Amino acid sequence: MDETAKTVEITDVRNVKVHGSRDAYCGHPRQGGIFNFGNGELAVIHNHAPCAYERPEDVRHDEFGYHARSVALLQRSLDGGETWPEELDVTVWDEAAPLEERRRFLFPDEPVREEIDMSRPESVFFFGRSWCGEERPDGGHCIVCFALRSADKGQTWESVPAVVPCPAPIEQIHKDGHPLIRMPDGSFLGLMSGYGGGIPGQVLLYGSDDDGLTWEYLAEVARDPTGGGRPTYPGLLLLPNGRMLGFMLHIGGRGHFIGMNHSDDGGYSWSELTPIVRWGQSPWVARRKARLQRAGGSGGWTRGLDAPRKFYRSPWPMLLHDGRILVLFARRKPPFGIGGIVSEDEGQTWSQEFIVRDDASTPDIGYPVATQLEDGRIFSAYYFTLEDGNQFGGSRFIGGSLFKVR
Repeated sequence: MDETAKTVEITDVRNVKVHGSRDAYCGHPRQGGIFNFGNGELAVIHNHAPCAYERPEDVRHDEFGYHARSVALLQRSLDGGETWPEELDVTVWDEAAPLEERRRFLFPDEPVREEIDMSRPESVFFFGRSWCGEERPDGGHCIVCFALRSADKGQTWESVPAVVPCPAPIEQIHKDGHPLIRMPDGSFLGLMSGYGGGIPGQVLLYGSDDDGLTWEYLAEVARDPTGGGRPTYPGLLLLPNGRMLGFMLHIGGRGHFIGMNHSDDGGYSWSELTPIVRWGQSPWVARRKARLQRAGGSGGWTRGLDAPRKFYRSPWPMLLHDGRILVLFARRKPPFGIGGIVSEDEGQTWSQEFIVRDDASTPDIGYPVATQLEDGRIFSAYYFTLEDGNQFGGSRFIGGSLFKVR
């Protein structure tokens, strides 16, 4: 990476609240996704659960935490992310439903799936996950990954899902809500995270050539060569020249960084995963010192939660209208917030990091989704925390930011 990495200026930053209350945990919109239908109409899906904020289990992330109480809630804005009327909310999936009820839905006796033209602008995919698979030794259940389709902008969803199979020896897979790419022949490709079989984790390429009726494993995209870490939170971009770029967070093993690799043969072979972030040119360092001075200490940043030793979380890559690539991410080391980097040359070099906001009260934030509006502004949604009197750093809510990238 060039030692003189460019700085990026963002302007007109304005933060909004998408959804949340003091008795709810609203989290992980990247697990649901964002949809841009044009003319200011956006939809975001996040996990929504009741939460007392009394015990650590109330804010835990998994089958034994808030996910078990959650629904996947779709919210809609008709003004480019400014407001999100509750009367437009749609429940897409209920993970709080009884185990057998979820299994009957995912594995019906006589599954009959309908044909849906997923090339239409009103058609959208939702990839869900449910802890209703085989029972594990700890008493929990393996994740079942499934896909649902909507032909009317997410207002209604099909009644029979597509369950996504795991390739051996992988035992569990899931796909976050980063958009699929559509190939010239009309087929779809997306990246998924896989676990189990003696492997900490790897990123896999899946495809569908029947409008999402079925999903097939195609190729391995990345794994940690040391065997001690894992790549995860993958996102896939298709450049105008046909090159595919894979983006993901690498955790442990060979390092903790946001990385990228590429494929020039339709996804069957991939280059080595390389970091696109760097040490030593961070705008966060000065912001941390300034905030500590103003707060006279930690400022409550780690109250109720231990700050992780990891900088990055959940990168979200997107191709801007002018050809630049923007990657947004969460920072989970003080100061906690949302940041990003930009490439002006299709991923060959990357800018220094920039900060969208750094005022979170805990590291339990992130999973941003984002889209570019018709006027060029970026709208990003994520889950966030601010001190509001609740324990563990405050209520988890869905926040949003509108900004321009110069």
